[in-house]
Amino acid sequence: MQKGVIHICVLAVLLGSAVIRPVLAIADDSNVLWQECHPYERRITCVVDGDTLWYQETKIRLLDIDAPEVEGRCIHERQLAQAATVELTRLLNTGLVRIAFDGQDKYSRHLARIWVREGEVGPAMITAKLAESFGQRGPSPWCR
Repeated sequence: MQKGVIHICVLAVLLGSAVIRPVLAIADDSNVLWQECHPYERRITCVVDGDTLWYQETKIRLLDIDAPEVEGRCIHERQLAQAATVELTRLLNTGLVRIAFDGQDKYSRHLARIWVREGEVGPAMITAKLAESFGQRGPSPWCR
């Protein structure tokens, strides 16, 4: 087990069926230097875009937010996506405190909420206007 990392499994009962939801609690992982993921390189710990990252070889999608796409439909969306990637990287570099996993999406990414020293990452990205609440938008609001 890696220093400062505690693995906990929480058993939740939903609609009569048991579901195991892993929660990764990080006591101190400030020695990680976060940077953008690079194409064609092995992804261990890096930021893909404003709502997706890799941590210790696990691909994570931030729960409840939607950030602009790097390969978006218009130049404005692509510019915002770059700004969102930079902001998520900055937030993670303030010091990762906790990751709470909550299942997987249809692309097999682990869904999670992440906390850094400044607070929860998802709401911070929304406050910075670099993400929207998930499910609150229609087609590409960044290109209006």
